[in-house]
Amino acid sequence: MKKIFFIATILLLAGFILPKTVLGIGMMTEPIVIKNALRGQETTAVLDLFNSEDKKIVYELKSEGEIAKWASFYRADDTDFKNPITEIQIPAKSSLKAVVKFTIPKDTPNGEYSGKVAIVTAPLKEDKKEKMKVALRQKVGRKVLITVTDEEILEFKTSVIPLKYKMEEGEPLKIKVIYDNQGNVSIKPDIQLQISKNGRKIFNAIFPYPEDEKPVKPLERKILSSLIEWQTVGQESGEYAAEVKTLLNGEEKQKEDFRFTVGDVVAGAEKSNMDKFFGVLSAFGRGNPTVGWFIIGGIFLIIAEILITINRRKKRS
Repeated sequence: MKKIFFIATILLLAGFILPKTVLGIGMMTEPIVIKNALRGQETTAVLDLFNSEDKKIVYELKSEGEIAKWASFYRADDTDFKNPITEIQIPAKSSLKAVVKFTIPKDTPNGEYSGKVAIVTAPLKEDKKEKMKVALRQKVGRKVLITVTDEEILEFKTSVIPLKYKMEEGEPLKIKVIYDNQGNVSIKPDIQLQISKNGRKIFNAIFPYPEDEKPVKPLERKILSSLIEWQTVGQESGEYAAEVKTLLNGEEKQKEDFRFTVGDVVAGAEKSNMDKFFGVLSAFGRGNPTVGWFIIGGIFLIIAEILITINRRKKRS
């Protein structure tokens, strides 16, 4: 009993004397799995980092195992990967993202390689005002599995998203394009846009991959910074059909289609019906709508006279 009391007393005193260094660190720990990576290839993964403490925390960024020398870390806003970092500061009760880039050495044999990326709380600086400081460092790891191959795999998907499906007269059709590269080679696809109205093609053009845009890297999801546009100035009101093809090296890889409207569709339909009506009048008048009116009017008068005569005979009988 004396021993138990002594141990409990020591633990209680330690709770008051020793600083509270257990930190609320965190990182999404879902494994990073990269399949069919080519030698010399660069690929990235996003690290979601958390801090549940009410003070800022500094994390050291580390890599371990067979992939240790392949990994380098960057801030999420360093999209050109120019400034590698070894630590990152997380504000109190907040989260942020970092990026780990894996560069596969060109002399790596085919095979499967494993390791970890980890965050470790940086050592606490000693406070001169405190007589004792215990720095308990915490660590959270995320498993990495990379399979290296020499076989090129081309696999990607294009998402075609019109910003609007109803344009005012003179307002251009704007399309956002997103590429999701699931292969192991970088790609620069082109977009072919065809516009049709009433089954007749009125526009057909190829929009090359932007020169100022970097290629879509393996396992990267890229939203093109520029939009695909088609000008509607001078076009009739009504419904149109768009066909969007994704081309790679001139070969069609994917096709999407959608419908959209320009201007007042109802007014456009009424105008179209009126055009048809006047076309009928012109046909009756041999090219002259006025003559057509008289001919049609005469036909109606004859029909009316026939109906009146029939009605009179019925009454007499």
